[in-house]
Amino acid sequence: MRTTSPNKPKIFQLVDSLSMGGTERMSVNIANGLTEIGVESGLIVTRESGGLEEYLLPSVKKFIFKKKGKLDVFTFFQILSLLKKEAPDVLHVHQTSIFWGALLKKFLPNTKLIWHDHFGMSEQLDQHPRKEMDYLISSVDLIISVNEKIESYWKSRFPMMADSTYFIENFSGKLTAVPERKLGSTFKIINIANFRRQKDQLTLIRSLTGLKEKLGDFKVYLLGEFVEKDWLTAIKEEIDALGLQEQVEIVGPVVNVTPYIEMAHLGILSSESEGLPVALLEYGMGALPTIATNVGQCADVLGGGSLGELIPSKSPEQLHEAILRVFNKYPQAIQRGYQFQEQTEANYGPSNFFKKYLPIALPAFEQKMA
Repeated sequence: MRTTSPNKPKIFQLVDSLSMGGTERMSVNIANGLTEIGVESGLIVTRESGGLEEYLLPSVKKFIFKKKGKLDVFTFFQILSLLKKEAPDVLHVHQTSIFWGALLKKFLPNTKLIWHDHFGMSEQLDQHPRKEMDYLISSVDLIISVNEKIESYWKSRFPMMADSTYFIENFSGKLTAVPERKLGSTFKIINIANFRRQKDQLTLIRSLTGLKEKLGDFKVYLLGEFVEKDWLTAIKEEIDALGLQEQVEIVGPVVNVTPYIEMAHLGILSSESEGLPVALLEYGMGALPTIATNVGQCADVLGGGSLGELIPSKSPEQLHEAILRVFNKYPQAIQRGYQFQEQTEANYGPSNFFKKYLPIALPAFEQKMA
């Protein structure tokens, strides 16, 4: 039995945690956005909360569990009981939550199951086949991918899902105010990326060699969760080996990245592979001059290089040169930053996401709103 009026549709999401990652940010963005367009929104966090919890609007129903593993039967049936009581029209599950999402669907035949695939290694999809999807796909009603490569992969892998697989761009919120940036005594660079190999912070560190002699004092701030501890160790060792202790600060997990975007002169993503990084959209919303590797959907976000610098992955030399180009022509970089902001708001804002999402998730509701 539904707990609210049948006239108000209901979408519940399932996500592993609320740590400071792109998948988790999107689950919060979607949860908040749904309430603002008249959809009852719920967010079920299966394993642990995190810094993003405080960004959920009070109107979002949130449920935090402490799942101990895939075989935690007690927690599974707690969530199942909750979903039977709430009876959402849609269960929207993110990334690895598809394991439990597919099982839950067996008990919720009237609920549409959407799997949101945020897989970051989109440059190596064939090397990561995720064979478990052969068994789970029959429970999935719709697939949403965060870039076109992933969309094409699933359409080819599961032809029967070709008409039910969609690419919808991630989105980010807008900064309350964009600062007036100008060069000062220290050139500040930020990198928002969790500490794991895919994000390739080592390339960024190596690109800094010899930079001080060319642009003067600079400071790099590395923001993100410590996901792979051995990778964090490798980064610290590289900083020490190159004598960059004064120039590089490992900030770690940050709940609110806005102050860092506001104070920065340049944002960098040096990933070796990506889906559609939310951090890149956050740079855009902050009108921050940006350098990113040409992986995943980054080229589209940066207008093919017209809105920021695009460089090959795993190339410290080319990243080094790109930093110098931004610094030496900073007034032009600021103007590109404003253009980047305009394009991000138009193409990667909430309205763009829900314009594409509602017709497939809640077609009857979308038609009523139109």
